[in-house]
Amino acid sequence: MPVLVESLEITAGRAVVEFNLAEAMDERRNTKLFPILVERTNIPYNSSSPPGLIEANTRDPWSQSGKYALGWVYFCIILLTVAILVRLYHLWTDKIRTALHKEDALNTTKTSSPDTDYELSALSTDKSTNKFFPRTGPLPTAAEVKAQSSVSSIGLLNNAIALSRFCFYRPIPLIPTRKRRRPIVFPSLGVVCIVSAAFVFIVLYCFVPQPLYWQKVQFGSPPLAIRSGMIAVAMMPWIIAMSMKANMVSMLTGIGHERLNVLHRWGGYLCLFLSLVHTIPFYVTPVSDQGGLRVFKTYFSNSGVYVYGTGIAALVPLIFLCVHSLPFLRRSMYELFVTLHVPVAILYLAMLFWHCRNYLTSWNYLFATLAIWVVSYLIRLLFLNWTNPWRMSWLIGEEAAVIIMPENAVKVTIPTQMKWRPGQYVYLRMPGISVFGNHPFTVASLCSEDFPSDYGEGYRDMVLVFRPFGGFTKAVLESAIERGPWHTYRAFIDGPYGGMQRRMEAFDHVVLVAGGSGITAIASQLLDLIKRMRDGKAVTKSVQVVWALKRPETMEWFKEELRICREFAPPDTVQCQFYITAAKRQSNTGQLISSQTPTRPVSGLFKDKVNDTFQDIANKRVSTSSAKRNSALIRDEAQGDPEREKELRRENEDAIAALPEAHLLPARSASRGHLAPPVADPKIRRQQPNQAAHPKRGKRNLSLDISAAVAQGAAEMQNPGQTFDFGFPTTPTEFQKNLMRFAFLPAAVKKKDGWSIEYGRPDISYMLRQFSKDWGRRTCVFVCGPESMRLDVATTVAELQRAVWNDPGKDEVFLHTENYAI
Repeated sequence: MPVLVESLEITAGRAVVEFNLAEAMDERRNTKLFPILVERTNIPYNSSSPPGLIEANTRDPWSQSGKYALGWVYFCIILLTVAILVRLYHLWTDKIRTALHKEDALNTTKTSSPDTDYELSALSTDKSTNKFFPRTGPLPTAAEVKAQSSVSSIGLLNNAIALSRFCFYRPIPLIPTRKRRRPIVFPSLGVVCIVSAAFVFIVLYCFVPQPLYWQKVQFGSPPLAIRSGMIAVAMMPWIIAMSMKANMVSMLTGIGHERLNVLHRWGGYLCLFLSLVHTIPFYVTPVSDQGGLRVFKTYFSNSGVYVYGTGIAALVPLIFLCVHSLPFLRRSMYELFVTLHVPVAILYLAMLFWHCRNYLTSWNYLFATLAIWVVSYLIRLLFLNWTNPWRMSWLIGEEAAVIIMPENAVKVTIPTQMKWRPGQYVYLRMPGISVFGNHPFTVASLCSEDFPSDYGEGYRDMVLVFRPFGGFTKAVLESAIERGPWHTYRAFIDGPYGGMQRRMEAFDHVVLVAGGSGITAIASQLLDLIKRMRDGKAVTKSVQVVWALKRPETMEWFKEELRICREFAPPDTVQCQFYITAAKRQSNTGQLISSQTPTRPVSGLFKDKVNDTFQDIANKRVSTSSAKRNSALIRDEAQGDPEREKELRRENEDAIAALPEAHLLPARSASRGHLAPPVADPKIRRQQPNQAAHPKRGKRNLSLDISAAVAQGAAEMQNPGQTFDFGFPTTPTEFQKNLMRFAFLPAAVKKKDGWSIEYGRPDISYMLRQFSKDWGRRTCVFVCGPESMRLDVATTVAELQRAVWNDPGKDEVFLHTENYAI
């Protein structure tokens, strides 16, 4: 027995020694395998190499995988080229149309009354040596002018553009959520198509080429991972370019960065998808490869460093960037989003440099990304108001005044030497209120010599009007309440950006639609267009404005601008329709009731507010010189009758401008909350005035009232020292009472100048279809309002594209939408 025990001890000792030697050999073998496991690039082979290794170096070699990154570059260049060509075509047609209009206007002024052929009678003497028409011979005819459509546009291309707009102007319907919650809004159909095309491209480019994996892990990295990784790296320059405020893509295509930002976000989501496709195959290969999992487990247990640590270090920041940029998270913590997004993006780019290790052409794209980033920030310095050493605002910003307007709206006035175009917006930073707050606001004022600033020569008043909701805007309101209107703030401006790239004055007809505070994006556009129309620099023949506002006090925001438009616009060119949505009329009685509580009628105080608000906008007299008749013309028209001449002069002196008036709207549609178009239903009886509320009106003869009003008015006009007031004074005269009674009849019609007030929500789709009957060759529809309003306008304009290819007299129906939040 002792011999047996001794023999077993010797055998066990030998077994332990052999196990230790085998373990040491395995460790040395795994250490030698580590470089192959990590890189597995450019593995040498010969004719005696395994078939799998030969396939890995000949079928889809790693050294030629950079072509997949070039595929994405070519895809983006094609989209960029199409956008540039479309912009150049529109710029060319717009400039040609405005140039032809100026030329026609100049020729008309030269040939309408030449000195040698025709001459009007002298107004003072009624004598002339020449006659307006020649005594003998045919009457003069206007020279034939070549049709603008054949000069400034191409019919076939117009039809193609109209077809694309017919498809892509159509929005994706909103998904309503709980009450007082924002609905789920989808990107435009054009963005969806671009993102879908990009997704299909990268999926096919990654998964269609074969093989997806090599036979063994030692033969190289999975081809699927290499393809997706190279495409993800190639996306970085484009993602960063579309995220910058001042970028080359916007300069080339004319598309503002706020619109490119949608593609920036979706590009980030696609990059995350490719990064996951790049990561997963490295974990699948060891599991599927025979013996591969044992090798990985052996290395993980001994090295102390994760084999794919650099890839995880780059993947984690990318996941954070994509998750915290989701719309609901971005809105709920916008300040945190703005603070963290750029630093985390810089960290992500640094991790990519570490992870890629200059494999293939990866660093070329990363250096291009870094260059685009730096250049964009340098260009952005030109957009800051405090970085120009030749301005008074250098390093210290501008002075700003903050006042509170009706409906708790905030008006920020900033005298500045910066220039901006109508409809553009700026980022405002006020360190005295919020050090890190930097928010976009649309500029509501016009940068023109006609609107100088009292601050000094070369300054223009930049006016920003917005409703306070939370965060920075709420802090501005609270500071204005606490410090009063005489306190000045330091304002640092970044901009201007965005705006409509098309020339609005190149369109024959313009329709401006606003909802609530969306009027801020339209006010400057309207003023600029009217100025160009008066100067003869605009092709535009008519402008139609539709503004839906909840309460009449909102009109106080732009009362002065509306007054300017009403007084200085060319006659019969601007029509404004205002819809007070806080009230509506009953279809059967015509009584005003509240929109929130239909059983409660609107108080008289509400009606007084409406009348008082619009009283200041409506000028008492026609201010345009074209509406006044020359004294000599009045004498000629009177034909020597002194009484007739006296009457004509009195009428000319007391010309009255129409006051916007409230109308009784058609019956409401049962399925919609907007004003419905008139229906030819014999069952619906004709609207009658409320006899109970106005017992005298039903018994009196309106013709007698009109006669009495005219007679009374004629008697009052005999007093030359008395001026006529079309407002609503405390003690109106009998003539004014009759006039007000007729102005608010249920069957009242719109005044000739087209300015009107109506109650209820407008049916935008019906209104645009009615407007389109009078549209010319080119029409621009500009809308800024809530999502539902933008969707209605976009859907209707998409349908109206049919007129372009059905009617040879129409070339274009263009739509421009502005974000309600900016």
